[in-house]
Amino acid sequence: MSEEAEGPEFEDAADELYGLHPDRFVPRRTELVKAARAVKDKETATAIGALRKPSLGAWLANVLARESPDEVGALEELGGQLRQAQETLSGDALRRLTSQRRELVGALVARARKLAREDGEKVGDSVARDLEQTIAAALADPEAARAFAAGRLTTALEPGAGFTGGSTARGAGGTTRRPPPRGSSSTRPAPRRREEPEPGPDEGPDPAEAERERAREAADRAVERAREQRDDTARAAERARHRAEQAGSDHDEAAAAAQSLRDRLERAEADETAAREALDAARQAAEEADTAADEARRALDQAEAERADLE
Repeated sequence: MSEEAEGPEFEDAADELYGLHPDRFVPRRTELVKAARAVKDKETATAIGALRKPSLGAWLANVLARESPDEVGALEELGGQLRQAQETLSGDALRRLTSQRRELVGALVARARKLAREDGEKVGDSVARDLEQTIAAALADPEAARAFAAGRLTTALEPGAGFTGGSTARGAGGTTRRPPPRGSSSTRPAPRRREEPEPGPDEGPDPAEAERERAREAADRAVERAREQRDDTARAAERARHRAEQAGSDHDEAAAAAQSLRDRLERAEADETAAREALDAARQAAEEADTAADEARRALDQAEAERADLE
């Protein structure tokens, strides 16, 4: 009998679902719930149906935990060392570990961005911040570190104060075991053979469970739409801030250019006033010179006439 005919195991279903992109989570969860109901395993169907769709930030953290388990697993140890250095006021150790922390966080975020690109998802700043927040929570709290390493987060982890706070995020699946890397089958537990169900009357679909499933899917869609709207408005606000900054820069440049033009205009007006005064003075001097010349000509004519009378 095939594994599909036996119905899904909860652990396998959870591992599979939290390795999927959020867009594929709900359709696949519905398929797994139906498969469990088909073999009359209502307990597993209910448990799988209760698994919550992860946010993009949580999905990115889950992918990272699966693809880089050693690096993610190192967060718990590094966080413990940081807390110990802080408690003992070891400055040298704290500086060394803080530098190591910064390098590890940067490497994990870069690795996660690359994994997301390979899955066709472009990681925006808000999603990257969610991942950084999750890493910070894992460094602050061993329980958060184990939840991160399990690869079944539904929301970004939220760090507490300093290195001693807790995590307020919700994991999924009821286990902290680390899932195998994507594409690996050697470390996956073998499926448990399920006993054949006792023959009995066909109970058919449970109307209440079906209604709950529809309600869950509607709620998931509403949350996703709200999240997309939040991201859209955040991007719009960021673009508006950039435009405002650019407008402010343009205004400053225009104001400086206008002031320069005003200064040049003032200098030109002063030069024009000085030139007009010089012109008036030159005209006055020319008129005075013309008058003096006329008087000199008349004096010459008078002198010549007097000389002629004497001859």
